[in-house]
Order: sequence, then structure tokens, then C-alpha cells
Amino acid sequence: MRISRVAAIVKKEVRELLRDPISLLTLFLVPVSMMLVFGFGLKLDVKKVPFAVLDQDNSRLSREVTWQFVSNREYFTFKGSVVSYSDADKLLNSGKVMLVLVFPPKFEKEALEKKRAEFQALIDGTFPYRAEVVKSYVEAAVAAFNLSRSHSSLPVEVKPRYWFNESLNQDRVVAVGTLAVVLMISPAVFAALLIVKEKESGSIYNAYTAPITKGEFLVGKLLAGFSISIPNALICLGMVLFIFGVYPKGSLFLLIVGTLLYLFVATAFGLFMSNFFNSQAAAFIGTTVLTIVPSILYSGYLTPLFSMGESAVVTSHLVPAFYYLKFLKGVFFKGVGLSRLWPQLSALLAAFSILFGATYLTFKKRER
Repeated sequence: MRISRVAAIVKKEVRELLRDPISLLTLFLVPVSMMLVFGFGLKLDVKKVPFAVLDQDNSRLSREVTWQFVSNREYFTFKGSVVSYSDADKLLNSGKVMLVLVFPPKFEKEALEKKRAEFQALIDGTFPYRAEVVKSYVEAAVAAFNLSRSHSSLPVEVKPRYWFNESLNQDRVVAVGTLAVVLMISPAVFAALLIVKEKESGSIYNAYTAPITKGEFLVGKLLAGFSISIPNALICLGMVLFIFGVYPKGSLFLLIVGTLLYLFVATAFGLFMSNFFNSQAAAFIGTTVLTIVPSILYSGYLTPLFSMGESAVVTSHLVPAFYYLKFLKGVFFKGVGLSRLWPQLSALLAAFSILFGATYLTFKKRER
């Protein structure tokens, strides 16, 4: 392999990109837009749950329980009272509330006579995860109310302490997760287009007949895509640090090394995908779908691994973003070093080797 030939390909691609301001703007604008949209728009936490009350008892006790919810403005937002089940159903159907508290007749009387009374919490189950969270909020509010009315303190008390993300700030987690998704999509799509655009224009035939080996051609394209993706990665990483305010507890050098390796993986995936498309539109759509869907669904970005089914767990271990996101969490939140993160880096290295090897085997340096 001659380095001069590889360098010539890299220079050619960089020069062509700099001459095309629209492609250059798109290359940098799309990842930045995704970071902003996902980082600020995607909310995984459940707070300020809108709720209404159907009080068929109108007693002092029912009002006190209602106040327990109304006063907790961090987790609940009171939207008013209704007078019937049909009104409650309309509110839930409209999406204006996610929770309706229903106090039955004789609620206070049963509490005084039987020392126990029940009221109903109607929860919108359209989003199961959020519904479970709202249910836990309701149970916690009721437990706090019962404890406040108790004249004796409990002998055992638990004081939770959260590790790695002490404030439970979901925006920090989303920003880091978005970085893993964006840095998989952008380099892969750009790398796929590097070859497909030549197929579409016919200039690929020059490479077929040129005195250049298949390895030199692919390595040149790989390094071109990788080099052009580095500024993108630095911008996105800078957004995580300075816009979202998430700073790594671990080694910045290790973060950079892992990110560069991930860029190689994403670029190699894009080159592999270029073997299956002959138009830029198809390559753009196909590569985007095959990177964004697995990266979001199977990386642990939205759903933790222990909440996935068996088949999803197996699939997640085939997704490079799964290992990179685990690596990012280790560096940003846990502050661990290479001794704990080498399995993730090894997996990314293996993914790159497999993808580039598959690209080399499937790419035919001849006219089809």
C-alpha cells in the first residue's frame, strides 16, 4: 500500500467538500441541530403531572388528601375539579390531564369507622413507563400524607443517595446519549455518500481502471470520512461540555481516544453500506435508518438493558452505540479509567475490524 495514493484520495475528498458550501453546511448543521433538538426537547423524567379531582365526598379528609397533591408542585399540577366520571373520562381522553383522583361517597366516614379508606387514581396508561412513574408518585404522596397524620415516628428510616448523577438531572443523561447517536449517524451517512456519489456520477469507473489497489481506495475513503468527521465530533462534544454543562469525571484523553475509535467504526459502517446502494438518496435514507433506529432503541439511550427482552439484549450487543454509550457513561458520570473501560474499547475495535473487513471483501474494484 502506497501512502501517497491514500493521501491523494483524502486530499481530493476534503478539497471537494470545501468547494461545496451546501454539503459543508449540511454536514455540520445536521449534527448540531440533532444535538439541540434531542438535548433540549427529549425529556425522560416525569414531573408536573397534570391532574384533576372528582370529589364525591366533599369532606375535610378528601380535601386534605387533595391538598397533599396540590401542594407538591414539583411533581403535580392541579388542573381543577370535575363533577362526574364522564367529565373525568373527557379530560383523560383529551390529554389535558394524566391523572384523576376519585374520592367516593362516605370516604371520610369509612376512614373514621374502619380506620381505612380507599380512593381511586385513574391514570392514563397510553405511555406505560410514565404511567408506572405516576403510580409511584401517587403512592409516595399517600404515604407522606399517612405519615404526617401519624403520632408516632417509624423506627426505620431510609435516606437514599444517588450515585453518578446526584441531582438525577435527566438533561445530562440525554445530552451524553444524544452524542452517541449523532456520532454514529453523521459519519456513517457521509462515508456512504463518498462512494455512492461516484457511482451515481460515473466517476467510480476512474477508480476501477486507475493504478490503485482496492485497499488503497478504501483506506483513502475511510481516512477522508474520518478526517471530515473529527470537527463534527469536536463541535458536538463541545456542546455537551459548554451548552449542556456535562463535564467528564474521568480522563479527557481517554474520552477523545474512545470517540476517535467510535468515529472509525461509524465511518467503516458507512463504507460497508455504500456497497448496497447506487443512488445518493437511497444511501442517505438507508444508512440513516440503519444507524438511528438501532442507536436509539438498542444502545440503552432510552431503555436500560435490564428492561429489555432477551432478543433485544442480544441485538443491543451487536450495536456499536451500545458500547460507546456505556463508555461515555463511565467517563462522564462514573469517572472510571481504562481498567474498567477496556471491554467497551475492545468491542469498538472489533466492530471496526469486522465492518472494514466486510467492506473490503464485498467491494469489487471493477465495473459491475
